[in-house]
Amino acid sequence: MKEKFHQRKGFIPTLITTILIIAIAIITKQFKTLFVPESGNLKIFGGLGILLAIGLLLRWKYVRQILGVIVLLATAGVGFLAFNVNNEFLLSHLILLVSLIVILYFLIVSKSVKCYIDNE
Repeated sequence: MKEKFHQRKGFIPTLITTILIIAIAIITKQFKTLFVPESGNLKIFGGLGILLAIGLLLRWKYVRQILGVIVLLATAGVGFLAFNVNNEFLLSHLILLVSLIVILYFLIVSKSVKCYIDNE
């Protein structure tokens, strides 16, 4: 009997990763004043991130590697912002940084997400 997609090993961590990616993409677009002054601009992932997050659930071939590189760059950028910008946005940058590190862990280190994507 063929198992359903939600019964596969690694579905829950993959779903958590997808939800975090979509949440970060929406929050940084809609509520940018939480992270930068009114005149600034900060978008992490954007529409491409939402598309890749859906691709993560649909088990596209190289989506884990592509998202890993994008999240690694975003983590470096937010880490730089968190420690080099004024204290007004420190808490929101740290929360965003922790979320990106969790996503990075699931994408790069977690064997369960790799098993889900690679169909092992």
